[in-house]
Amino acid sequence: MINYESYPLLNGTITLFYSPMGVQFVSLADDPVAEYQAWYPTGQPTPATKQRYASLVAAYLAGQTLPPYQVDWQSHGTDLQRQVWQYLQTIPTGTTMSYQALATAIGRPNAVRAIATAVAKNPLLILGACHRIVRQDGTLGNYRAGVTWKQNLLAFEHQLQNSMLD
Repeated sequence: MINYESYPLLNGTITLFYSPMGVQFVSLADDPVAEYQAWYPTGQPTPATKQRYASLVAAYLAGQTLPPYQVDWQSHGTDLQRQVWQYLQTIPTGTTMSYQALATAIGRPNAVRAIATAVAKNPLLILGACHRIVRQDGTLGNYRAGVTWKQNLLAFEHQLQNSMLD
C-alpha cells in the first residue's frame, strides 16, 4: 500500500509518497499522483490518514538537519544510481556541487554522464538534494520539477544559510 501526504513548500506543494518501508517518491508537480504513476505505473497511491513526514518538511523549511527516515527504493534504480541518490542526501543545505565533483566524490570520476543520468532519475526530490547539483560552469542545468523550482530552492537555502550566520 502506497500512501501520500502533501505540504505547502515555498510557492507550491511537496508531496511525499511512501510505503510501510519508507519514502519512495517525492513530487513538486501540480498533479503529484499522475507524476508518481508515470514513475510507478502499477502504483495506486491513496491519501494518508495521518501525517507521517511533517517533521521532514518542517526541518527542511527551518534549515535544520533532516530527522532520520527510511527509504523504500522498491527495486528502483541501478547500484550506481542508488549510490548517487544516497550521496545526494549528504550534501549540506545551501551548498552546490558540480556533476564532476559528485562523480569524483563517489569514486567514479570518469562516469560524469552516468552520474548526471542518476541525478536526473532521483525519485526523492529535496530529500535527495539533486537540486544542489549544477554544471561545471555553475549554471543550473535541468531539474525534474523545472528550473524555476531549482532556482527557488537554491535561493531559499542560500537565504536560510545567510540568516543562520547573522
